[in-house]
Amino acid sequence: MSEAQYPEDEFDRIGKRLPRGAHRPGQPWWYGFLPFVIAIIAAPLLAWALLLLLGSHPASTNTGAEPSNPAPTTSDTARPNESVGPGETVAGNENSVGTGDTATPSETATSPSATASPAETPAADKVDKATSVSVLNASGINGLAAKTKDKIAAKGYSQVVAENFTGTKPKQNTIYYPAASEAEAKEIQQVLGIDMIVPREDVTGVRVVLVGSL
Repeated sequence: MSEAQYPEDEFDRIGKRLPRGAHRPGQPWWYGFLPFVIAIIAAPLLAWALLLLLGSHPASTNTGAEPSNPAPTTSDTARPNESVGPGETVAGNENSVGTGDTATPSETATSPSATASPAETPAADKVDKATSVSVLNASGINGLAAKTKDKIAAKGYSQVVAENFTGTKPKQNTIYYPAASEAEAKEIQQVLGIDMIVPREDVTGVRVVLVGSL
């Protein structure tokens, strides 16, 4: 059957425009580079979109984080119905000091047992009542040395003598004493009410020189 027997239709026109047989026209030269071009363009766009996605959720990621100083739980704090006895501390608080850790009165520096009582004064302040005491009368008043002797003996001194003074007398009633008898000399000074008291190492015991009445 020849082509002249049928009128030309639309299918015949399409067939004329298409290639015939197994030989088709070759692809353009840039067709092989098309996947690489698409990858180069798509990679930056994908990275940019990923950065935008991550940057839009910083607050939400930090919201679920635990606080740096979590609040103590019920097990770490003392419950209202749990009393803390003497010497015990609240669990979890090692810096608190219980009643049993406080210093007792006997351990403090100001306790009565630590302070020196009047009877426990230093050895330098102890008075030796056996110290020899000489009462020398340089006043010319009869019986003045004897009366003074009795006052000193009334304080417990057992070695007291009354004599007349010879030599150069002082200008006022004076007590002489060596360093070893300082405590006794000061006590006798208070008993007699004499203002002048002079340390001298050439005397033995306490020497009281009277140039006038007491």
